[in-house]
Amino acid sequence: MTPFVLLYLAASLAALAIAWLKGGHPERFGVVFWLIGWMVALPLNDIRVGELRWAVALVDLASLAVFLWLALRYQRWWPLGVSACLVLMMVVHVSALLIPGMTALGEASAQLGFGMLAVLILAAGAFERWLAGEAPASALAVWRRRQHET
Repeated sequence: MTPFVLLYLAASLAALAIAWLKGGHPERFGVVFWLIGWMVALPLNDIRVGELRWAVALVDLASLAVFLWLALRYQRWWPLGVSACLVLMMVVHVSALLIPGMTALGEASAQLGFGMLAVLILAAGAFERWLAGEAPASALAVWRRRQHET
C-alpha cells in the first residue's frame, strides 16, 4: 500500500469518526452513506470495460444522488461540497474512458484525492456544527430520553 493510500485511509477514518461523534443526523447519514459506498465499491473495483471502472462509476453516481438528496433535505453546506467532489470523481471516470494516455494509477490518484477532500468536507461540517454550539446526535438522543422519563 502506498503512503498516499495510507494517508487517505487514516484521514478518512479520522474524518468519519469526527463526523459520527460530533455531527448531527445529517452528518451521521453522510458517514453511513460514505461507508456503504466503500463497502459496495471495494469488491467492484476491478470490473472494467476498457479503461472504465463502470461499477465504481455507478456507485459514485448513486453516492452523488444521495448527497444531493442530503443537500436538499437538510440546510447544511457540506453536502454540496461533497457533491462537488463526487461530480469531479465522475469527470475522472469519463476521462479514463476518453483519454487514452490516462493510466489506472493516475485515475486512482485523482479518485483518492477527491475522496479525501470529500470526507474532510464532511468532517468540516461536523466541526462547524460543534463551533456553532449545536449538540451532536448522540447528545440529542440522551436529552430526548431524559425528557420522556420525566
